[in-house]
Amino acid sequence: MPKPSHPASPAPSGSPGPSQPERLTRAAIVDTAIALADADGIDGLSMRRIAERMGVGAMSLYRHVPNKDALLADMTDEVARRYPYPAPEAGWTWRDRVRAAADIDWQLYRLHPWVLFTFAVPRYNFGPHSLACLGWLTEGLLELTDDRREATAMALEVWSYMAGVALQQVSATILAAREDEHDESSGLTALLEGTPRWPSPPALAPLEGTGLGDLLDPVRQLHSGLAAMCDGFAARHGRRGAQ
Repeated sequence: MPKPSHPASPAPSGSPGPSQPERLTRAAIVDTAIALADADGIDGLSMRRIAERMGVGAMSLYRHVPNKDALLADMTDEVARRYPYPAPEAGWTWRDRVRAAADIDWQLYRLHPWVLFTFAVPRYNFGPHSLACLGWLTEGLLELTDDRREATAMALEVWSYMAGVALQQVSATILAAREDEHDESSGLTALLEGTPRWPSPPALAPLEGTGLGDLLDPVRQLHSGLAAMCDGFAARHGRRGAQ
């Protein structure tokens, strides 16, 4: 399958040009909030910090964004806008759509890890651009079934799996940044490296000292798991599906 074309740095919705002063608009507020969340996470995101970054008073933001919940919803949908799913190429199947969605969403989660948490909260998710992506994936899965509710459920299951793998990677990255140089590897890593900390379970004992390989590679887990999920979808609906 050809790789979906996608800009390396999607353009913010309201960023001023290099010679333009920043205007206080809803789009500019959202762009500033996204930049802060990308750098520091959403825990420390506040109207005060956004206002300081923009050089305005905090209360002036409320003329454009009523509250933080509305801001998080706008931020989430703006990120979805920046990472649209591509127009299907000739000959694409539903599996190609799943693969393309995985590649795009992996990049999204890597650059905007906080979105993993806002996507999980209904009041922040499923703005117009998120819905468009869901519709795109559902449209492909209609090759397997005429039941739109079932196709939508499969699309959501695909998203849930992708988010689960991404969450492991994001969590590991965040924790690694906070740990000191004496941080120890996991028990599984130690087992694979031949220095198990505890007696190995019988099923895992033959893996002692065999090396990490790609067993813990999140990208391998992402694509291998999605391939197995797609095989399950095809089997459930009595169709082999494109490989």
